[in-house]
Amino acid sequence: MIEKFIETANLSGVEVKVVKNINFLNEFGLNTSLDYDSNKNVGFIKALSGATESASAVINIPKREKLKSILNSKTLYISIEKATLRSTLSEAYFLAKQKCQDEYMLFISGESKTADIEKTLVSGVQGPEKIVFLLVNKG
Repeated sequence: MIEKFIETANLSGVEVKVVKNINFLNEFGLNTSLDYDSNKNVGFIKALSGATESASAVINIPKREKLKSILNSKTLYISIEKATLRSTLSEAYFLAKQKCQDEYMLFISGESKTADIEKTLVSGVQGPEKIVFLLVNKG
């Protein structure tokens, strides 16, 4: 499933790293013992699950601060544990709902992009300029 996730994400231009843990994010001044953290340039968030068919992460948003943390980061790292990967978006959503009953869930598959009439592409208009998926393979 990891290979399919990486392939799909790469087709969308999103970088994926397979890691054993996310402790390297501490070098950016982030507290990885939390579910999310950010500073002016870099942020991270732990996803509840992921979908391989769309290379998407499912994230719960229980408070405004968490959403603000995501939207204000220039580079956002999203960690997804390998064990939570599912084939379809609906399977990933139902797994996430089993973990928490928050009303609001986000499905993130990459940074926002827009282009003007002259075909100039701009990333990060409504959020991070760059998103990196971290597939955490603990085993």
